[in-house]
Amino acid sequence: MGKVAKEKTSVARLVKGIILSRPAVRECLIMDIINYSGLARLLVEDLQKKGVKTSVGAVKMALIRIGEELKKEKSSFEEKIKGVAAKTVIELQSDLTVITAEKRSFLSKVNPLSKIMETARFFQLTQGVETFTLVISSEEKDRVIRTLGKENIVDLIEQQTAIILISPEEIIETPGFVAFVTSALSSNGINITQVISCHKDTIFVVDRKVAPKAYQVLEELILRMREA
Repeated sequence: MGKVAKEKTSVARLVKGIILSRPAVRECLIMDIINYSGLARLLVEDLQKKGVKTSVGAVKMALIRIGEELKKEKSSFEEKIKGVAAKTVIELQSDLTVITAEKRSFLSKVNPLSKIMETARFFQLTQGVETFTLVISSEEKDRVIRTLGKENIVDLIEQQTAIILISPEEIIETPGFVAFVTSALSSNGINITQVISCHKDTIFVVDRKVAPKAYQVLEELILRMREA
């Protein structure tokens, strides 16, 4: 590879690194709503500060190529996400409580808690760095609190609902599905208490009051994917 070709490759790699580190610019490139010449001038200044000498024209050409690559990548990802969403079904589990407890106390009560898990209508466990969080059917709440001890409870949130998305096997190797769904919920003003991923199931725990709206948003999203 000649010296000029190497320099072009180096500049293109540096420009792509900058673009990928700036999500807003990346999205504008994908949507083709950016002034390539203006952005190229800004990036030339950034590169010069790093000791890289190049021209506005070279950077602009790199931006155009990067934009096309990103558009193809996004289109491919979106098709995979649509395929997964179209085959997804929804289930609801209402009247839940979210209990967060200190790790030490939880580990010392594993055996009695496992007995509760065997009979509970709903039981999900997530381990954090210093805590465990249980999402439990509310009828088992008092048993869990007695078992763990009130003094070991870090947080308790009642009147929660779990929206369970049951997806096909492809979800395991499809990047962006959870982000796609959470974006739909957040853009509709729905706060998520907990997000739990379990093999093919994605579980969103939300406040009981917003559960009907969250269900409607996700149901309409899935139906649109089936029609696309």
